[in-house]
Amino acid sequence: MSVDSKRRIVGGGALSTLGALLATVTLFDVYEDFALQGDPLVLTLVENSLPLVLNLGLVAAGLLLVSDDSVPEEFVTRSTAWSVLGAVSLFGITGWVYYFQVAQGQIKPHILFSHVVSMGAVAGLAVGFYDGQRREREEQVVTERDKMMALFENSSDCIAEIEFVDDRPLVRDVNPAFCETFGLDLDAVRGRCIDDVIVPSEDEGMAGVISERANRGDQFEIDGLTRRTAGGEVRVFRLQAIPLDATSWAADGYAVYTDVTAEHRYEERMTSLHEATRELMTIGSIEGVARTAVDAAEAILKLDFTSIHQYDSEREALCPVAHTERMDDLIGAPPTIRAGEAIAWEVFESGTPRYVGDLSAERGAYNDDSTLASELIVPLNGFGVLLIGAQSPHAFDESDFSLAKILAANVEAAMERAEREARLQQQNERLETFTSIVSHDLRNPLSVADGYLELAREGDEAALVRVEDALDRMEELIANLLELAREGASVDAVRSVDLAAVAHGAWTSTATADATLQIDTAAEIEADPDRLQQLFENLFTNAVEHGGDDVTVRVTSADSGFAVEDDGPGIPEEDREDVLAHGYTTDADGTGFGLAIVNEIAGGHGWQMTVESGRSGGAKFVFETE
Repeated sequence: MSVDSKRRIVGGGALSTLGALLATVTLFDVYEDFALQGDPLVLTLVENSLPLVLNLGLVAAGLLLVSDDSVPEEFVTRSTAWSVLGAVSLFGITGWVYYFQVAQGQIKPHILFSHVVSMGAVAGLAVGFYDGQRREREEQVVTERDKMMALFENSSDCIAEIEFVDDRPLVRDVNPAFCETFGLDLDAVRGRCIDDVIVPSEDEGMAGVISERANRGDQFEIDGLTRRTAGGEVRVFRLQAIPLDATSWAADGYAVYTDVTAEHRYEERMTSLHEATRELMTIGSIEGVARTAVDAAEAILKLDFTSIHQYDSEREALCPVAHTERMDDLIGAPPTIRAGEAIAWEVFESGTPRYVGDLSAERGAYNDDSTLASELIVPLNGFGVLLIGAQSPHAFDESDFSLAKILAANVEAAMERAEREARLQQQNERLETFTSIVSHDLRNPLSVADGYLELAREGDEAALVRVEDALDRMEELIANLLELAREGASVDAVRSVDLAAVAHGAWTSTATADATLQIDTAAEIEADPDRLQQLFENLFTNAVEHGGDDVTVRVTSADSGFAVEDDGPGIPEEDREDVLAHGYTTDADGTGFGLAIVNEIAGGHGWQMTVESGRSGGAKFVFETE
């Protein structure tokens, strides 16, 4: 037998015993008045009927408390204690007065009556005070319950009212938000274990631990729980377990599910985006950064219609450099956007991102008939713009816009890094080229100086003038090559120069042995004379090295420029592109830089250089200067 059952029997039994004792006294009074004193029976019964009913009521109440298990044990104990206390109090005050009246030898019924009335008034006051507090508490409970029910019905969180039966969390009620989010109605979940309804199979172990804590009456919160809707979708929730007072509520607690799926997915996308950013920072070209960025937008952010347009300063336009495959399926290759043609240009110029919820209602849209209905446009800090489209209006929310701006910021940083690395690579290549060119181009004046110095030793003082000219040419070459190393191959300062004069100057600065120069032109062209002389020197050296000491070199006018050809062995057609590359040579003693330098100087002037076959089968180099 449980402790609660023992207390119930003791309390109810004590109350029944008290009622039986008082009923016995009352019945004895009836017997005494009727049998011994001869009072009328009717009068005796009327006199004792009310006390007898009250006494028997106590007996019945005690028996009811013992037999009815639904009555809380605490209520039985409290009721019995108050009944016994009331009886003892009335007995004590009445006995107290009666004792002194007996001692005085005079019984005063009106005094006894007044004391009993006083005790009744005090008891009534106590009962009234207790009842007032009870009613106030009941009103507070009702108010609290009303508030809870209003919150229950109107909350955007999913709330389930739970009752534990045999340690299983059974659903008593759910609010409208629960039905809407999980796709279930009340009849489908009432009376069922909530874990069986919405917990995915892989989370059943965790759900059991949560139910045990809630059954103990713990209040707690758990984030990142996954729950399954009726449609099979698994969403992420924050769970709050709220226990209820068993004396005021029929249920044991509330399970409050806050849908944090959007926040969870945003955090996941952010994490993936940062991982993709690390990859972006390893890419060495702007085009590569753009391709990787649109792939990330499609794979990570689920943005299927994404493109990046790079600003082309020469064309003064935003040209597409990368786009997702879905763009091809929807609109084909993205268009080139020129000034004033689209919202994208406005964003590029202003540097302010824009979200266009409905392109059909927006003035300045590139194509009024586009199948894209909404668009996010984010500038890339002078590099271009990031365009993200959708086929439905108002398809993006703040999280999409925020992630797009984060992606754009990462793309900007990666492009800036790629640009810096490209510049550094160019500088390194220029330095390497400079080193090679110095060793190559100084060879000619060194050879000239060496030859005439030998003549000077033999007594030819005029040869010293040629040595001095060669040294001056070397100094000039060094200055020009240093400038080339600093500024690249571009040519800024040009003027009208006599082609024949510059060619003669180059010939005298080159070790040409028994070679012959023929100049069949009187043309003047716009050029940097020092760079043009360097060009001729390398062409003449190349002719002598490959055509022999007696080679003939001709400088002639061409349709839109000039040409230099020789009567040497010529250059095979399959090698004509390769000979212009740095380091390419067919001569075991050659450096492979002569024609590369020529091509670089021509490119710096904006000329087009082609390699052809001359009239006698030798090499012919044609320069289109117009």
